Amino acid sequence: MKQNLLEQSPIAYSAAATKVLHFSISPNSSCFRLHWHDRIELLRIKSGTMHLEYNTRHLTLSTGELAIITPKVLHKGYTIEDSVKYDVLMFDIRSFYNESEICKSTLPAIYDGRAVFNSVTSDKDILICTDNICKNDGNDAWETAANIYRLLGLLFQKELSALHTKPQNHSVRKIVDFIEENAGQEISTATLCETFGYTPAHLCRKFKKATGLSPMTYLKIFRLEKAREKIKNSDVSISQVAAEYGFSDANYFTRCFRTHFGIPPRQYRNS
Repeated sequence: MKQNLLEQSPIAYSAAATKVLHFSISPNSSCFRLHWHDRIELLRIKSGTMHLEYNTRHLTLSTGELAIITPKVLHKGYTIEDSVKYDVLMFDIRSFYNESEICKSTLPAIYDGRAVFNSVTSDKDILICTDNICKNDGNDAWETAANIYRLLGLLFQKELSALHTKPQNHSVRKIVDFIEENAGQEISTATLCETFGYTPAHLCRKFKKATGLSPMTYLKIFRLEKAREKIKNSDVSISQVAAEYGFSDANYFTRCFRTHFGIPPRQYRNS
């Protein structure tokens, strides 16, 4: 996870250690740039559609859904054809640590990445609890704090997909950093194996367990994301952008771009 994507802006939390924001974003716009942080963010879609880059996955959020963004997860949101209205509930999980056994055994697992939740939920109880916090917006700190603990309980009860007993190994992050720093170069599974000393089978198994993707799929998605930024912010031809980010065949690049973002690169630039 690249350090320059860490969000540095301080957050002015309420007396209940929460922050609520409300947004209305027009079509073909950025909701927020690619970044990560140490806090939890819940994105509650009130109407419309948001496209969310979540680590290496592309998610489409619709009305009535909520995205669960845990600490240290890369994420980026944008709209394409539809506008979107959404609320953001954010808080630092460390502000809710206490000496109770349930908190000591579960809350640190969220911060260090051992607790893995489903990325998107439409569970009625979770949505109601989130809405109550957003409506209160820190006006009653005790009520907000109580609802945060209720929300955390619901997330563990209904959306927990894995709870690791030990912190995950950071070796995969080193591989990710290498891929991102050398994305414009020729990279293969053999290159990664030689660099990090793994057999192909062990490398792919280790990487997929941590990210859900093979190393080469992660590389392709990262290249597509960087290419999209280049298309948006420059007048360089589509074929030149494709070549710069490792796609020697411009037609193949167009197919990959359309599959991943739902729109061909030239149409994306024109819009």
